[in-house]
Amino acid sequence: FLATLIYSYVEAFVKLFVPVKRKSVSGELVLITGAGHGIGRATALEFAKRQSRLVLWDINKHGVEDTAAECKRLGATVQAFVVDCSKREEIYSAAEKVKEDIGDVSILVNNAGVITAADLLSTQDHQIER
Repeated sequence: FLATLIYSYVEAFVKLFVPVKRKSVSGELVLITGAGHGIGRATALEFAKRQSRLVLWDINKHGVEDTAAECKRLGATVQAFVVDCSKREEIYSAAEKVKEDIGDVSILVNNAGVITAADLLSTQDHQIER
């Protein structure tokens, strides 16, 4: 037991001063849903700074195009799609198009969503499905 405890302390001490090498995302194909604004937009911009290839999805055409333009200014290769992630058929269609035209996605950021201020137990089924 004492040996395990000492080993754990030494390991923690080493990790404190020797940072873990971060994975490079340069050149990775990253698909971000909900990329038209907010967290999705900020995430796209961060991946663009790291020279990732981006596929951006959002229900808002203007928002996703603005995000794509900003990412291109940062030097990233970007494809923007208008996709309603609450509609399964649109997801399948867009995913197939991405795979055929651009390639296999290596990083997926599922950010799209709808926020409601209602209590979960008082929310109707159709509101949850959206």
